[in-house]
Amino acid sequence: MEELLKLLAKYVEQRIKKEMSIPRARFTKVGDVPKRPRQYNFVASGNLRNSVKAFVENENIVVVMNDYGVDYVFSDLAQQSGYEGGSWPGQGRYANFRGRPGEQKGVRGKFSPLLAALEKWVKAKIGLQGADAKSMAFAVRKNLFKAGYKGLPLLTEKVENDIVEEMDKLLEKEEFAEVMVEDILDRINIFAQTDYDLTIG
Repeated sequence: MEELLKLLAKYVEQRIKKEMSIPRARFTKVGDVPKRPRQYNFVASGNLRNSVKAFVENENIVVVMNDYGVDYVFSDLAQQSGYEGGSWPGQGRYANFRGRPGEQKGVRGKFSPLLAALEKWVKAKIGLQGADAKSMAFAVRKNLFKAGYKGLPLLTEKVENDIVEEMDKLLEKEEFAEVMVEDILDRINIFAQTDYDLTIG
């Protein structure tokens, strides 16, 4: 059983990374207006995709990734964590929206971490540099503040079907002929990295 699950975990990790790379339409939270660019994938710097790791623990497949993937980007994962997914419109010029550890929640500052992150994203995703990158980051930030964006599901029906098909292929191998596995999708648990670290800590 352990060896079978290890092989499946490897496939699950690859399949999730592949799903992140497939361009999909994205919409605002206000009126389902398509976001621009209309086709969106989750591979800008590659940090989110590269953070995905799958392994076997107690006869379950555990998948961990950067926190923002679970809490915000992917709606199905966010809902399991009690969030809605996506981003809400912003609240002000340099507001501290999340209240990170050591910071006072809602205090305005002289520096916008969001703007710096967006500028980095623009450079990686769109390829703009210098003043053009900063200008585009301001535009993206303004759009986020105005309408936000909807999260997208990660574990689509297609992804789930592919995982089940891979499991069936593995069970056809002679070495796994005696193994019985039920409800394989229920054995896949996805965590934000911080949540997983707290769980095992």
